Amino acid sequence: MPTDRPPMRADARRNRERIMDAALEAFAADGRIVPLDEIARRAGVGAGTVYRNFATKEALFEAVVAVRIRAMVDEARALAAANDPGAAFYDFVARVVEEAMVNHALCEALMEQGARVLEGECMDAAFTDALDVLLRRAAEAGAVRGDVNVHEVRTLVNGCMAMERFRRAAVPPRRITALALDALRPDVTKPSNETKVSRKVGACEICDRPLASSRTGRPARYCGPACRQKAHRRRTRG
Repeated sequence: MPTDRPPMRADARRNRERIMDAALEAFAADGRIVPLDEIARRAGVGAGTVYRNFATKEALFEAVVAVRIRAMVDEARALAAANDPGAAFYDFVARVVEEAMVNHALCEALMEQGARVLEGECMDAAFTDALDVLLRRAAEAGAVRGDVNVHEVRTLVNGCMAMERFRRAAVPPRRITALALDALRPDVTKPSNETKVSRKVGACEICDRPLASSRTGRPARYCGPACRQKAHRRRTRG
């Protein structure tokens, strides 16, 4: 026996689309607390029509956020072939946080990391996988630290979403996100073998503390054994 559902009538399909649009707007503004009756009112349909399409408010919420996360997954997958992997990764993460700042439902869904399914695909797993591709390409290009994994990035993104939503008035928008993303960048403060770092004359090459003058022998380069050992380790790594 065939198990496929019969196609929806045109009017039923339009009602479902209106419900989804109304729910997207309502959940974005208020999250799960918005009643189904309010969504029905915004959609211009009766509460019974909403329940015929979605048995519970949670089912409607899951359907709405799954569609939105799918759009972000598609965007991340399209960026996987970008010429600048570092910019693709950082710009995508910043856009996710920025959208979650104004979309309560999306913020809740991404922080919960639930098993939302759309057309047979788990959207949370798909989002993680797409983000992981961007992360690995950025790391290979030297734009992201090599010791960071995608689960750590998602945790960082969750923190950024929460802080941006509830930041104090004294903190400009997106400032917290920019500071957090800087933590993912490679450490470029250490001098390379090819780069000479200017320092004060008569100062330690490691900590820049003043050096005690020496009457005989070669001029001192380090203030003590600790800095001398640190310099040796740097040369060894180099």
